[in-house]
Amino acid sequence: MIDNTILLVALEPLLKIIVPVMAASLLIRYLVRKVKKLPKNVTKNESAWTLDLLMSLEWKRYEEICKELLLIENKGHFNVNVTPMGSDGGIDLKVTDSKNKMVAIGQCKAWNSSVGVSLIRELYGVMASEQVENGYFFTTSFFSKDAVQFAHGKKLTLIDGKQQIKTILSLSNAQQAYLIKIATEGDYKTPTCPSCDKKMIKRNGEKGEFWGCQNYPRCKTTLHVRKN
Repeated sequence: MIDNTILLVALEPLLKIIVPVMAASLLIRYLVRKVKKLPKNVTKNESAWTLDLLMSLEWKRYEEICKELLLIENKGHFNVNVTPMGSDGGIDLKVTDSKNKMVAIGQCKAWNSSVGVSLIRELYGVMASEQVENGYFFTTSFFSKDAVQFAHGKKLTLIDGKQQIKTILSLSNAQQAYLIKIATEGDYKTPTCPSCDKKMIKRNGEKGEFWGCQNYPRCKTTLHVRKN
């Protein structure tokens, strides 16, 4: 039999190569598993930013994502706030400078269908009323041709769902993970009542399914159920 000491001496040069390689391999596998670990409440099909994930967000959560995107775009030079619950006067987001002067406004629509020119005209009218030069219109869906034509040449930025995903995917992994956490924490699919700030309940009516406020009959606010 070969003496163990002699065997170890003979294998020492080889072990000096194999052990570090194995250790590196184990470390890489650990880090990969760490990176692939999904945020809470995110399924495997929603493990990364996709248009499907964006379109699954309820309106209030979507506004938060739009707010964060504007903050990232402005690189901290301006403040961005979501307007309080209730009547917002056509304004979902307010962009203010260091002196708290409003310099831009934003509208957010978590829709599946096209955004037409009437809504863009409405935002432009609010911009004139509020005396702000810049306006942003976010949607999970897309804009009609006449909406795009109307915005052309004006300080109106139209951002559709595909553009938002492209922007998010261009961010760092840390920024994407931060946005995922904001988007998917808790119940991010059931819409919030615009009047009561409570999660709504799906109900059936004569015209089919709709979202109703859990405070009914005190609150009779309803929302359409978005179709995939």
